[in-house]
Amino acid sequence: MNDAELLAYINRDRMKGFSLLVDQYSALIYKIAASVIMPVGTAEDVQECVSDSFVAFYNHLDEIDPERGSVKAYLAVLTKRRAINLYHTLKKERAVLTGMENEEEAVYNENGVDADTRMALVRAVRDLGEPDSTIVTRRYIFGETAVQIAMRVGLTPEATQKRLQRSLEKLRLMLGGVMDG
Repeated sequence: MNDAELLAYINRDRMKGFSLLVDQYSALIYKIAASVIMPVGTAEDVQECVSDSFVAFYNHLDEIDPERGSVKAYLAVLTKRRAINLYHTLKKERAVLTGMENEEEAVYNENGVDADTRMALVRAVRDLGEPDSTIVTRRYIFGETAVQIAMRVGLTPEATQKRLQRSLEKLRLMLGGVMDG
């Protein structure tokens, strides 16, 4: 199906037409996003970029002119730009995290917390699973609010706050012997 036919199909039946578009171009779009994001991001970050790209395409559907360029090229450029923006955001987060780790190292050393205890804490947070590990990390590493975290993980702020409370209780139980001494 050529671009004009695909766009006409999308205009006739948005859901089915858009489904065809996603089927036709998702592998390409994923590859483009992954090639930019993966050095600093995760597969979830790539998937988020791909989804955002298709949503942006859908939102600007009326502006697409197949005579000015192909749908494939439009999606590729759109994805590349989104991926680059996400790459820069993730890179900044990683730099902040690295800086915070250095500061935390000083605090841990000041408070006499050894490397084994830190590793136990990191493992315990990771063992919480998703989205709980993300919620705890975003709250206590990045200092995000429940509202900010909720938008990121797709929960309500209330549900995010409740999950955070439950996660902290799980951590207390998991680390009882490690953190008490």
